Amino acid sequence: MWAAFVIYTADSRIFWARWRHKCCGYHVGPDAPRTSLSVSKLPLRVRFGLFVAAIVAGVIGALGWLSLRMFERQVGATFWFALSGILIVTLLVDQVARRLIYRRLALMRETMQRAAAGQLKARVSIDGLDEIGVIARGLNDILQGLERLNEAVDIRVEAATEVFRQKSVAIADSHREMAMLNEELARAGRLAALGQAAANMAHQIGTPLNLISGYVQLLIQSSAPESASLDRLKAIQDQIARVTAIVRAALDSSRPPAIPRERADLGALVRRVCQMASPMLEDAGVQVEVLAPDQSAELLADPVQLELALLSLIANSVDAMASGGTLTVRLGRVDDRLRLEVEDTGSGIPPDLLAHIFDPWVTTKEPGKGSGLGLSIARQVIASHGGTIRVDNGPGKGAIFTIELPTAQGVHP
Repeated sequence: MWAAFVIYTADSRIFWARWRHKCCGYHVGPDAPRTSLSVSKLPLRVRFGLFVAAIVAGVIGALGWLSLRMFERQVGATFWFALSGILIVTLLVDQVARRLIYRRLALMRETMQRAAAGQLKARVSIDGLDEIGVIARGLNDILQGLERLNEAVDIRVEAATEVFRQKSVAIADSHREMAMLNEELARAGRLAALGQAAANMAHQIGTPLNLISGYVQLLIQSSAPESASLDRLKAIQDQIARVTAIVRAALDSSRPPAIPRERADLGALVRRVCQMASPMLEDAGVQVEVLAPDQSAELLADPVQLELALLSLIANSVDAMASGGTLTVRLGRVDDRLRLEVEDTGSGIPPDLLAHIFDPWVTTKEPGKGSGLGLSIARQVIASHGGTIRVDNGPGKGAIFTIELPTAQGVHP
């Protein structure tokens, strides 16, 4: 028996040495460093097979040694019977191990592969209170946690996508409204320019016509009744009167038409204009701060025209902040009037232009970047609503536009 044990031990050492050299890369030889092989690196099936093989080899070696001693006593049949029993028991142990260990580990491996492929609903169907059962339940808990986490991430992604979609729609609406207001502003600018040109021309033509008409009237009064030139002078007087009527018609057409008014909340109107101008403000790196009271700030106005005027002021302030800045809009009440202040952190307005900044064609922008009519149109709109507008440079830098408008209660028909 001791000889068999020695043989098994020597064989097992040779086996482990070869295994270490072939599978684990260890050097085998008399000068090789002493290193330990971690048995945990071997598959469970291999470890169990080695264990069973060691038992079988040991038992066979022991029985072989006994058979040599007992053969003379005619007990060889007993030896072979015992050997057959050991083989049967070994096979039974292997089958039991396959059922209790190998198959359940295979189920766990298959479940982990399915989970790695994205099937987080996969679960291990293993019962039992042994170590493998505990590991299986732990794996199921981990997969359930991953599934819940994945569902939570999906919900958050869907919510973020919906918010992004809504913001995209809002930005698209703001761009559309901005385009409409810009078109309206351009049209108003063209009309204002045309009206201003017509008014200037009518004024320049009207003054000489009045002088000519006066001289013709003097000639008519100094002419004899039967004079041949009297009829000609009267014809000239009639044509002068016709030209004067045309000039007056041109002046009347250059005046802005009456604005249909309705009740509107100035605070809501200011917020709507800032929302519409948000793409332009974001592109320029300008932050907006709206300071408006919660109480109603109603007035009788044309909302579209007021939006146009406010948009002109905001665009002018944005142009003054080339490197970004802050735009502050304050809304308050002074007696029966509403006060709106638009303050920027730009470079301010040159002192020599402060008195003429609302005149047509006056601008601080470079040539080709502005018509000089935006602030003029804004003043006309504010004036048509019974309000006033002025501008001052801030205490530090930047400009402050102050608008005062009558409230709905302060308007008297």
